[in-house]
Formats: sequence, C-alpha cells, structure tokens
Amino acid sequence: MPSAETVKSSKSLRFLGELLHDPNLFHLNRRSVSKASFWGIFIGLMPPIPIHTPAAAVAALTFRSNLPLTIALAWISNPLTIPFIMYAFYHLGRFILQVEPVTSLEFSWAWLYHEFEVVWKPYVVGCLLGASSCAAISYWLSNFIWRLNVKRRWRARCENRATPLVK
Repeated sequence: MPSAETVKSSKSLRFLGELLHDPNLFHLNRRSVSKASFWGIFIGLMPPIPIHTPAAAVAALTFRSNLPLTIALAWISNPLTIPFIMYAFYHLGRFILQVEPVTSLEFSWAWLYHEFEVVWKPYVVGCLLGASSCAAISYWLSNFIWRLNVKRRWRARCENRATPLVK
C-alpha cells in the first residue's frame, strides 16, 4: 500500500480536496478500524460487481474509516471465494423466502429472465441479509478485540509498575 503522504500528494486524487487529509483515513484506532471492518466486509460481500475497491474507498472517505483496511477487507470476495459466497447467500435467501431450489441450470438470457423469482430474488435477499449481518458481527468483533487488547496491555503495564526492579 502507498503511504499516506503519497496518496495525499497524488495529482489524480486532487479532486477530493481536503477529504484525504482526515487523520482517521490512515491511522489505526478503535473507531476507524471498526468502521473499516464493517464497510469493507459489507461491500466485499455484496453481489459481485467489479467496483468493490472504488466503492470501499468511497465508503472509507464518507464514513471516515481506515482507507487501506477498508479496501483490503473488500477483497474478501475474490475469484476464489465468490462461488462459495454466492452459493451460501443464495441458499440463505432461499431459506428466508421459502423458495424451492433450482433443479436445472441453463446459461441463457431467457432462462435468467424467467428464473428471476427462483434465482436472483433469493440471491439478492441473501446478499443483503448476509452482508449486513457479517458486517455487523465484524464491527462488533473488531471493537471487542481492540478493547480486550487495550485492557490486557493496561493490566500488564500496571503489573510491571507494581513489581520492583531487582538486579
């Protein structure tokens, strides 16, 4: 990843103006990391559109989350994981909508149009629900782990101060 100074001084990103000078975009703190995990996972798990990276960057700029982490987490859906994610979200949406599974696959526009209710509607519902719930869990989990780590370090620091230095 390029450094914060490189991104801020990029001529192609001048149109963003002062948005790139927000310190939360490049610093790792509890709030920026939690927001980054939410938006990165949410955008990464949405239907496979080829604009995950720009969408993650826009979300990071809009919601003031850590920019590199948001973009990196959006790549949770990549060519290796997309089939598994699509399969899981299709069956999640099918379960919620109580739709029978597709018995035959055919790759034609007529079949896709005809099978909208059976294939695409459950998939989109599953994507919305699955991405929202996974993003909320990742937000909560990153926030919890960060707090747990801070408490553990604080206790260790207090214990180190309490013990006398003996040589």
